[in-house]
Amino acid sequence: MRRKIKYTKVSSVYVKDMKPLDSVLLQALKSLGVEEKMTEKMLIKFWKEMFGASIINATNNIVYNNRSLTIYMNSSVIKSELLMLKTEILQKFQTQFGKDNIIFLNIY
Repeated sequence: MRRKIKYTKVSSVYVKDMKPLDSVLLQALKSLGVEEKMTEKMLIKFWKEMFGASIINATNNIVYNNRSLTIYMNSSVIKSELLMLKTEILQKFQTQFGKDNIIFLNIY
């Protein structure tokens, strides 16, 4: 049985199996290995939007690797406060970026 191929007319040309641009770009980013770095940049931006200046200034580094978000703090006081809120912070990130994209949150 032959599969029917769908052609879409774009201007005066017919294109075979047209895909949405966002899915094509996402696939290209994955193949280039850039997707995880872009996600990390978006996570850092969200961190800065979520918290005030004192917490941002006490943040040394934020690393995203293998669906794990690690935040390094230079203040032990702020670190302990964030550890008490770890579950809520993780839920906010998961709501924003999806539960499959962030599984663990580490605060050091």
